[in-house]
Formats: sequence, structure tokens, C-alpha cells
Amino acid sequence: MKKVIIGILGTSEYMKTNDAFYDVYKYSNNYIKKIVENDAVPLLIPLVDDKLIEETLDMCDGLLLPGGRYIKEVNFKVIDYFYQRKKPILGICMGMQTLAMYSVNIENKERKRIIKPIDTGVDHWPIKVIRKNLTTLAHKDYVDEDSLLYKILDRKEIIVNSLHHNTITEVGSNFKVVAHSEDNLIEAIEYNGNDRFVLGVQFHPEVLPQYNNIFKTFISRCKDDISM
Repeated sequence: MKKVIIGILGTSEYMKTNDAFYDVYKYSNNYIKKIVENDAVPLLIPLVDDKLIEETLDMCDGLLLPGGRYIKEVNFKVIDYFYQRKKPILGICMGMQTLAMYSVNIENKERKRIIKPIDTGVDHWPIKVIRKNLTTLAHKDYVDEDSLLYKILDRKEIIVNSLHHNTITEVGSNFKVVAHSEDNLIEAIEYNGNDRFVLGVQFHPEVLPQYNNIFKTFISRCKDDISM
């Protein structure tokens, strides 16, 4: 069987400068390594002037939405391409927030803003972002037992890292919230059905080996889909 191909969307930090070699999108190597470790092939999705390149998307068996700083309209177009074709999607940190916005606005052309600054008094970005700090565990999350995430991790309580200043306030009717933090922030969401794999987590499992089963299950679902 051919290896699964996972499309990775670049973080929305596109920098235009006068330097001819410095027009770049960023792709974190942590995601790339995690996909390779789980016997799949990472494919960096190119975006040319925010236009979709459907031939590239069609090559992918699943989509990874990484963390980042900014959400761009093209992100929703990419998600919709995979969602409408029922291809597996995994969103991490800002990727989860982007999924949540997509879920609320699937039927709407105008974007309802459901992301707000954290105001609980708890610091959800407690570390300086350097390589050795990424695995620092920050707080507990409580996982809904009636969820895909619970089936993947087999735990009602997990301890996670945390690197975000914002939180989502709701999800669309086709999605459900499946994990909360100790201060009741939404920490995981998923599609509310069995006909497709769509999962988003606020923490960063790509640097926490104890949560590798998230990637393993995601890639396994991609394999199941291409073998059907």
C-alpha cells in the first residue's frame, strides 16, 4: 500500500520584502517530523496569491492545520476542500481555532468572530517559546468520555502544554466541544458524526510523545479512506 500523504498548510506569516529570496511561508519542522515518524509523507501546500492549487490538494489524503498567529481567508477554502470530500483533518492550536470558525460559518459567507482574548486570569502562555520549553506541561484538560478524543487517548484527564493568548467561544452545529481546561476554556473540538475524521486540539501534541496516538489515529483514518 502506498504511504499516506498529509498536506500541511503553511502558517500565515507570509513576508513580502525587497529581498528576492525572502518571500516565504513558514512550516514548522515539528509537524513534518511527526508525520514522518508515523510512516506518512508530508506535503507542504503551496498558496500562490491566496489561490487554491486544487491539483496539490487532491494529492493529499488528509490535512494538518498547524499553529500560528494569523488566520487568512484562504485557510477556510482549504478546509472546505477537505471537509466536503470527507478527508481527515487535524487542527492544532490556531488550527483548532480556524476549524471552529469554519464550523460556525459553513453556511455563511460573512465570518462570525468566535475568537477572543483569554480573560480567566490564568496564563495560557506561561513559557518563553524556545525549543527546550515546548514540552513544559501547563495545566489539566478534562476530556468528554463520549468523544473520539477519549477513544484515542483513553483518559478523562490529560496534562498538556499551552501556547495561546486567545480562545474560542463556540462551535457550529455539526461539531462538538470535547475537552475543557481547568478554567473552562475550550481545549478540543471534533466533528459530531461518524462519517469523517475532523479533530482539533488547542495544545501541541506534536512535541509531546505521550499524545502521539492523536497522529497515529489521524494517519490511520487517512489509510482507511484511501483503501475504501
